[in-house]
Amino acid sequence: MLSPSEVVMAYRLLLGREPESAGAVAGHVATCPDLAALRARFLNSEEYTSRTVVKLSPQFDLGKPVRVDVNVTRDLLDKMLCRVEETWRYLGAVEPYWSVITAEKYKQANFSENASDFYESGQGEVNRLFAWLMRNDVNINTESASCCEYGCGTGRVTRWLAARFSKVIACDISQPHIDRARENLNRLGTSNVTFHQIGSLDALSTLSPVDVVFSFIVLQHNPPPVMALILSNLLRILKPGGVAFFQVPVYSLSYAFTAEDYVEQPLTHKMEMHVLPQKHIHAIAREQKCDLLEVGPDGFAGMPGWLSMTFLMRKRGSS
Repeated sequence: MLSPSEVVMAYRLLLGREPESAGAVAGHVATCPDLAALRARFLNSEEYTSRTVVKLSPQFDLGKPVRVDVNVTRDLLDKMLCRVEETWRYLGAVEPYWSVITAEKYKQANFSENASDFYESGQGEVNRLFAWLMRNDVNINTESASCCEYGCGTGRVTRWLAARFSKVIACDISQPHIDRARENLNRLGTSNVTFHQIGSLDALSTLSPVDVVFSFIVLQHNPPPVMALILSNLLRILKPGGVAFFQVPVYSLSYAFTAEDYVEQPLTHKMEMHVLPQKHIHAIAREQKCDLLEVGPDGFAGMPGWLSMTFLMRKRGSS
């Protein structure tokens, strides 16, 4: 049975606002049998669909091809990753929470009174993972399973993953974000999380095999060649039978990416948004011997004209 707090969190996470009344919350509790049903109700509501990309599907169907460079030299990859690290190290020092969820209430000046909401919101994303696993008949022995969270930020989701898995490897490119995450988890007494700062391309190759990979609202902030490399490594470290649950923008009506032009642009420390076309995602999955279990639009890019998709993949073989 749903709790009122879960309904309130759904309002905040999916609709970006507080419930209109206590009666509305009670109505959802009384008529939704579980979180999956509540999420479906909200995602299909007029309020949600009116401001997401899901209603733009006819434009995507007729959208023209765009240039997106994905295969580049090692030198360009190094330069791109250095740019990403410098930007996120800056954001982690200046606005660590707002850079995770870009809402005014999570800026440093406002965070103390909204900290609870910020960290509670991570539970819904972990609940979503398990809803997808359940409906695809994927059984994970969480008492022994390990999870790699790529893009842990300040630990908003990490704490909830740590409550469900035996071990969590929390990765991020920004050391300031990791420092905040470690402080938060230490405060909670969480001891089954290991942090891994991804400061170089080589750091990706040192990740240990895991049963589950989780990454949301993270890969999109990397240039397409870096995004492809990260995804390839995340699928590589999956144990046989392991699953990856992740989100990537796959198309935009207004996006193009030229590698040489990108690295020549001055660094602004602004949060970037990028696209990795879906054909590359499927190619990476084939290369890493992963099968697609489910894919669907999610609206997480948060901008008109952008198509973001959630993927659930499983590594071939048995655990």
